[in-house]
Amino acid sequence: MNYRNSLLALAVASTVSVAPSAYAIELGEFNDTTFSIGGYFKAEAIYEKVDDGDSRIFGRSNQSRVNLKTVTEKQGHTIVGFVESDFYGGTYPGENNDLRLRHAFIKIDQTTVGQTWTGQFWAVAYHDYLDFLGGPRGTLGGFNFRTNLISHEVAGFRLTAQDPVNNDADTPDLTINYNLNFDGGHRVILTASGRELVNGDFVGGGAIGSKFMLGPHSINLNAHYGEGLGAFTGVGVNNSLSSPDTENGEAVSQAGFDIGFRYVINPEWRANMAYTAVEVDDIANTDYEAQRVNLIHTVAQGLEVGVEWRKYNLAFGPLLPKGQQVEVMAKYAF
Repeated sequence: MNYRNSLLALAVASTVSVAPSAYAIELGEFNDTTFSIGGYFKAEAIYEKVDDGDSRIFGRSNQSRVNLKTVTEKQGHTIVGFVESDFYGGTYPGENNDLRLRHAFIKIDQTTVGQTWTGQFWAVAYHDYLDFLGGPRGTLGGFNFRTNLISHEVAGFRLTAQDPVNNDADTPDLTINYNLNFDGGHRVILTASGRELVNGDFVGGGAIGSKFMLGPHSINLNAHYGEGLGAFTGVGVNNSLSSPDTENGEAVSQAGFDIGFRYVINPEWRANMAYTAVEVDDIANTDYEAQRVNLIHTVAQGLEVGVEWRKYNLAFGPLLPKGQQVEVMAKYAF
């Protein structure tokens, strides 16, 4: 997988879209297979105050998506098929409205094959982000592309072998996730990640994701450390997106953390604030910082409106420059 394609596939969603849709419309059953469609429509307006450039205001609806899911019970096996597209195709996400394939996978019992989230994606306890592109940058879900893989879940473990980021690699990128779920909704995710770099080294790193409930409220805390992780965090050597994990032929390590607090005002209103920081051990001493605050209102089941302020100290491709943004959005999930 090259980085042009991974930029095309870059996507992180708010809580209802980090996995196949929470809402779905069941179409019916045919030949022992149940069919359903899901997705959502989202419209957003963004005011952007760039540190080194002109401010602007713009709108887009590219994030809107639709999916088809099938479930078949056959000979003691559960077979799930899932395909989903949105409109973030083209040269860079959001520059036009081309249709893009997000997911296309088959899940047989606990084994998944096809195109879907990387194993690193599952390392993170996500916040309520309104920023579809850059919200969780700085975590192992930050670059958040989907790729072809095989993944198996057993006894709380998820084992994944996937198409390597390095096109010349002799081994697949590998991930092991372990989920610990506790009474009261508390959760801990332990992750080990390994991949082959362009210099031929096979390197690794680790991450922990966690969610702690405080009554209806919650604190999410994520942290990572190791080599080969910039391909997934979106923070690379000298803020590079194309060759993020080597410098002068040597592997480069990084460390980062991400903390967020979700405050539930009542069943219709919730607020979130989050902070992310990453330090790369490169010659430039690349440091990434992000802050964000949002307020989300549930108008009716599946219908949300919200506003978010965010600030990034490093650019993340042409659509996320260094500076501040204010987003106002409406989203209807079905």
